[in-house]
Amino acid sequence: MKAIPPTAFTNNYLPLFYFNVFFACVSFSIIMPSLAPYLERCGAGDPTFLAWVVCVYSLGEMVGSLMFGAMYNRAVVWDRVKGPRVVLCVVIFSGIVGSVLYLLGDILSMPNLVFWGRALQGLWTGGQQSVEQAYLAFAALPGERTELTSRLGTFAVLGFILGPAFGAMFTTINFRVAALNLTVDPYTAPGIFILFVGVAMFVATSNFFLPSPVSGREMAGSSSKSSLEAMVGSSTGTGEDDDEESTSLLHANRGAVAGSSTYPPPSNVAVTTLLVIFFVHFYSFAVQETITTPLVLNLYHFEQYQVNLLFIGVGVLSLFTSATVGFLSRFFSDRSMLVLSLVLGLIGSVLLIDTKDDFLGLPRFLLGFGIITVAFPFGRNVTISIFSAVLGEVEQGFYMGLMLAIGAIPRALGPFWAIKSLQLAADEQGKYHTWLEFMTSSAFFVLSLALVLPTFGTLVPFEDFYNLEAGEDGRGDEEEAMVKTNAKVATPKKKFQSPKVGERRNSFRPAVAAQIQGEFNSKDNLLSSS
Repeated sequence: MKAIPPTAFTNNYLPLFYFNVFFACVSFSIIMPSLAPYLERCGAGDPTFLAWVVCVYSLGEMVGSLMFGAMYNRAVVWDRVKGPRVVLCVVIFSGIVGSVLYLLGDILSMPNLVFWGRALQGLWTGGQQSVEQAYLAFAALPGERTELTSRLGTFAVLGFILGPAFGAMFTTINFRVAALNLTVDPYTAPGIFILFVGVAMFVATSNFFLPSPVSGREMAGSSSKSSLEAMVGSSTGTGEDDDEESTSLLHANRGAVAGSSTYPPPSNVAVTTLLVIFFVHFYSFAVQETITTPLVLNLYHFEQYQVNLLFIGVGVLSLFTSATVGFLSRFFSDRSMLVLSLVLGLIGSVLLIDTKDDFLGLPRFLLGFGIITVAFPFGRNVTISIFSAVLGEVEQGFYMGLMLAIGAIPRALGPFWAIKSLQLAADEQGKYHTWLEFMTSSAFFVLSLALVLPTFGTLVPFEDFYNLEAGEDGRGDEEEAMVKTNAKVATPKKKFQSPKVGERRNSFRPAVAAQIQGEFNSKDNLLSSS
């Protein structure tokens, strides 16, 4: 059996991931407009039950990110190719079960089923993000991580924007399925739609997701002719038996490396800094999505159509910003864009601070609101990209799950404080003041800037942080020169000299050589095909 060349796996997963993340985000926003009346019809008499149903989705995201991220790490040790696909299918299946429970809440008039259904759907969304981001960090070429992360963010924003539009398609539907005791109407149709989307995701993932056995970094390293010659020259033998041996060697090598304990740990300072920044950006986002509607209704007496137009504008601006991040990453370093996102968040928050004597004017509100809207996609996408580079070659499932869980905390708890801060700062007539809330946001951004500036030198790729030399990481002279030419950041002076790293780096070479040997029967054939 002829081995599949490593380049065949390059970015083949992206269309599927775009589809998955788009509809995962649609599953959140398509439900929101109809959730309150749906719960009331299911028999939820307490209005606060709605807040708990909204909150449990974010809590599910937090748990799912950690749980399925850790599961991903174990799965790739078990099997580099099958593991990611199995975990992603399990994640999606939890969403399918959640969608069924959401619909059973109406059929059985049990609102608690809606609660648990939304919890499982949150589990699905959080787990899917951590697994897909961890796989992207493994499979993407090093120079593409920021751009691909930005693209995934763009599809996520599109899902949030177009979710209500999908829901609007069902506004005229109204019929009954007697066999299931189910009424299909504008309240249940979004849940049915998400159920069918989940099934489609499961079928597509189980059939078309072909995980790569070779990392993007290895593929980038093997692209240099001298590197290929060295690796193929170190392996011998031809024929079908060698192809099978090469394949088994590849899987054994990847499994061994995935479970290896010889990896130096990533910088704890860099990891902590990035987690704090991620939390701050998501706190700002949670505040924005929570208080915007009550604020504009209270201060500016917006009509509902004006509120809708405001959120449409926010969506378009977020979409444009997400698309711009990938383009700008070609010209500016990730660290520079990270600092820019914090500065923008601080400026926007300061603009939204009023005083106890004066209320916030509408033009100033729109300006500050718009700047914060731009800051979030910048911060989210760039922070994930830097985090992935800082972690290096370790399996990133758990770490990505941890980061996304950190981001889910302010989304779960932030809304409660956001509303409370408006109430505490309101005047005697009940008109809201924003000084308390946005002074808090500003303080968070100041803290982040104070943290990132002294740790700026640690926010670099793993290899640069440890200053691995060419002889240690197995790079050829040609590849090393290319890396130095394209480097965007200065290399810190800290140096890692453990001999185990050199052994680990060199252990990658048989794996790549095995794959190449399956494609080219000899070194001479390889050179003649170049």
